[in-house]
Amino acid sequence: MADIHQQSAALKPDQILEIIIRRRWLIVIPLCFFLTIGLFYTLTAPKTYKASTTILIQPQKVPTDYVQSIVTTDIGQRINTISQQILSRTNLEKIIKKYGLLKESPGMYQEDRVNSVRKRVAVTQQSSSRRQGTEAFSVSFSGSNPDIVMQVANELAGFFMDENLKAREIQAIGTSEFLESELEKIKKKLEDREKALAEYRAIYMGGLPDELETNLRTLDRLQLQHTDALNALRDNQNAANFLKNQISRLKEMSQSGSGAAALQSDGTFVGMPALSTTEQQYELEKRQLDELLLKYTTKHPEVIKFSKSVAKLEQKIKKGKEEKQIARSGSNSASESTHAGSANDNVLFQQKLQLKQMEMEVLSIKTTIQKIKQAMLVYQKRVEDTPKREQELQSIQRDYNNIRESYSSLLARRLEAELAVNMEKKQKGEQFRILDHARLPEKPTSPDVRMLFMLSLAIGFGIGGGIIFLLEFLNPVIRSEEQIEVEIGLPILASIPPLLQPGERGKKWIEYVAFTIVSSYAVTILLFFVILNLKGIDKTLSLFKTYSNL
Repeated sequence: MADIHQQSAALKPDQILEIIIRRRWLIVIPLCFFLTIGLFYTLTAPKTYKASTTILIQPQKVPTDYVQSIVTTDIGQRINTISQQILSRTNLEKIIKKYGLLKESPGMYQEDRVNSVRKRVAVTQQSSSRRQGTEAFSVSFSGSNPDIVMQVANELAGFFMDENLKAREIQAIGTSEFLESELEKIKKKLEDREKALAEYRAIYMGGLPDELETNLRTLDRLQLQHTDALNALRDNQNAANFLKNQISRLKEMSQSGSGAAALQSDGTFVGMPALSTTEQQYELEKRQLDELLLKYTTKHPEVIKFSKSVAKLEQKIKKGKEEKQIARSGSNSASESTHAGSANDNVLFQQKLQLKQMEMEVLSIKTTIQKIKQAMLVYQKRVEDTPKREQELQSIQRDYNNIRESYSSLLARRLEAELAVNMEKKQKGEQFRILDHARLPEKPTSPDVRMLFMLSLAIGFGIGGGIIFLLEFLNPVIRSEEQIEVEIGLPILASIPPLLQPGERGKKWIEYVAFTIVSSYAVTILLFFVILNLKGIDKTLSLFKTYSNL
């Protein structure tokens, strides 16, 4: 190995060139062989064509400030979902049947055909460097027939566009229907809460928190009425007791047979012409009016009432006195005595009647006082229950407000969803647009001419170079004069060139001609590979057929 390394290290460019020229057949023959195999495989291998359609993702046409789309799924996720739908077995079976795919394999199972076609479909998403989201994607299909490949690629692109519109519309409609159903549920809850709130207000009408001030004012008014009623009751009871005393005195005087009596300020009677009923009533009400003026002002209702009554009685007494003055001149003392006794009986009867009226008025005042007390208890209970009612009403009102806010929010979202649905139906939302339709492929994607060409060159040169390496570097020979002096240690005195044998010159010319032919063959194959790579297999073959026919 040390010798090999020394030899290789000692090689010079001219020596390497000399080895290549000397071993030229070991380079040309493997190269021609593998180039021929590569070309044969390129021309005979089954050809695969690929057609692709570029689809642009157009944003929403209506500004999002006016209509907000409710399709929120990521575009990449939506493309993957649509891809799964398009590559489903049902859809692929329709495409296989429509275009007669894989007719060359009649014995293949349907499931294998579907899987084979599915592998030929490729969806590639593209995104701009400025934006992270997908802006376009391509749909490609591979096959042996270029025309069918183009048609299938365009149909797959059409499927993508149709499915995208359907998916967006279905999602928008589904969202709108969901919001509609939830809105109906919330609406029913809201109506139930409104009904409960109305029932609560109807049950506790008059005792609600917002009626507290009214209840307090009413309670104060009832208390004033109760006080006034108690005062009126006391006054009427005093008047009734006073009238009872008068009736008792009149009865005693009638039983004793005395004549007319006069009513003094202290309530006692003295002998004098008897007072008429009107005069007695006047004196009684005048006394009651004086007592009321000690307590109330002249604007009090009772004072006004008694003032009017006293004024009427005073007018009546004055008129009666004038009539008596006329009648008194024709009467005698006996008749006056009889008339006085009759007057006393009339006074007693009138006072008893007046007493009965007072007692009825006392009963009426007591009934009024009882009603006022009951009303005061009702309003006092309302005032005391106001904090409790306020807490209960706040609880019901809070639930009602929460449900109403939810209802308002859902109602606004439903209206937005309806706008979004109309936008999707009119195709104003985000949609797919075919940017480049699939064209008829001119070059097959398989076999790869460039790759086969490079592979044939690499294998030919690799095998030839490997054989030369084995022959040259594993064979310990002396290659130069310097090597003799170094390894043997003897100086070179002279060198004798190789001597040609008879006929050897002719053999060399034959060898040169053969090498030229083989080299030309290799160059021809190389040029043919280049033409195949540039023009394509089909065009190149059709071109050769055209020239051959000429």
